[in-house]
Amino acid sequence: MFDSLFSRLAVACALILALAAPSRAETVLRVGGRLTPKTMDIQKNGYLFARLGVTEGLVDVDENVHLTPSLAESWTVSPDHLTWTFKLRQGVRFHDGAPLTAAVARDCLLRLRSVGSLLKPVPLAAIEAPDASTLTIATTRPFAPLAAYLARGEAALFAPSSLDAAGEMIKPVSTGHFAVDTWKIKAEVALTANPAHWSGVQSKVDRVVYKGIPDSMTRVNMLRAGELDIAQTLPADMARSAAATPGIELHTREVARTRMLGFNLGRAPLNDLRVRKALSLAIDRQAIVDHLLDGFGQPAAGLFPPDFHWADAKIGVTPHDPAGAMALLDASGWRDTDGDGVRDRNGAPLTLKLVTYPERAELPLIAEAIQAQLKAVGMDARLTVLPLDAAQQMRADGDFDAYLIGRGLLFVPDPDENLMLDYHSETTGKESLGAFHWSDARVDACLTRASAEFDPARRKALYDEVQETIMRELPVAFLNYYVNVDLTGPGIRGYRMHPLEQRFRLEAVETAR
Repeated sequence: MFDSLFSRLAVACALILALAAPSRAETVLRVGGRLTPKTMDIQKNGYLFARLGVTEGLVDVDENVHLTPSLAESWTVSPDHLTWTFKLRQGVRFHDGAPLTAAVARDCLLRLRSVGSLLKPVPLAAIEAPDASTLTIATTRPFAPLAAYLARGEAALFAPSSLDAAGEMIKPVSTGHFAVDTWKIKAEVALTANPAHWSGVQSKVDRVVYKGIPDSMTRVNMLRAGELDIAQTLPADMARSAAATPGIELHTREVARTRMLGFNLGRAPLNDLRVRKALSLAIDRQAIVDHLLDGFGQPAAGLFPPDFHWADAKIGVTPHDPAGAMALLDASGWRDTDGDGVRDRNGAPLTLKLVTYPERAELPLIAEAIQAQLKAVGMDARLTVLPLDAAQQMRADGDFDAYLIGRGLLFVPDPDENLMLDYHSETTGKESLGAFHWSDARVDACLTRASAEFDPARRKALYDEVQETIMRELPVAFLNYYVNVDLTGPGIRGYRMHPLEQRFRLEAVETAR
């Protein structure tokens, strides 16, 4: 007991000394991103603190998109696929010096089950801690992607001191390379390096200050002025221009995210497959990449970018075929009978409400390009650009025909979450950000089978079938894949980006200031 208390005090003292170090001796890394800390409760919104290196969970994801051990050094699954056993890494301590135990891990996941949404799709039966270093998770049916769900930021483990007496999270006290010092909700968070990280790897900076700056140009201008060291998630042309400044370096990484149009199949005219196909053929995907994305990225084929394992190699990019689009519209009865340039049928014009949002700066520009391309085949797309929350609400209300979105695909590093949420009939009329009022019994069956399938090849075949059905039935149209574009300022070395946007790895970044 004395040794445990001594170790805990030593860790706490080290953190106090780090906090008290003279500011003139500190190395501070200043990061500006599009996202803001909306809450300190990581189980309600945990992605940012995981990316910043504050929190860690049982499972991590490497740069090859493979699940890897983190706070669990290993895990096994029982022969009946109903019980997962995680062996915790020995000697891990939280930022406050408290030890990581299986009981603490169990309590974290039980709270997540209660207050968060991440585990809602998981058929949990029990979470238990049979001894100090063993955590078991039982499911009511085989559920292959369980470990992948535990890799998401909301599943991070935290010390009991993170919570107040009412069980509300004050701030996340976890195990990562950085500990939370101060914060302003929806503005910024300041971090101090954890000198006792279980890996033995020491951060190369003493402090990190992350600022949520929604406007891209503001982030670039602050980098140019020396107020930021890293500016993240920038429009390609803006970043390329800034990178011409001596000392500023451009970084790119293809990520698991796609720009796509979701269609409202609950009303005419896009409840007609021929009209959806015509719309997709009318879009010049390559021109959008070349002229609006400054050549960063590539036209989309299926849902997943081709460099990711889950992509279906049999799916090709939809060609730009205005003549084919017009033939389909003719066949479906949409013709320009009055010569005004807009097709009509039974006296009604072929008009579409195209909705998007400006928080991704390129989306309104892409929407304008699509509007022009559709006009060339006689479709009148009327553009509505609203702040993200309002745009999402308009979509949820069904007050749209096409919704242009940048969709993250593998925040849970497995297809289950995205495909179940966006394409299963139980969700496509509710919280889905993909298909809207679309259902396909075969897709539902494949998704259900895939979640219970532990053989990787058979799972891949099921997900390929789902993707091929989506391409055939077109409840959505995929446009292009994301390449994230970041900038670093003078004297910054060691910055690298993650294909799932999982972590910034700021502990490896050096600054010469």
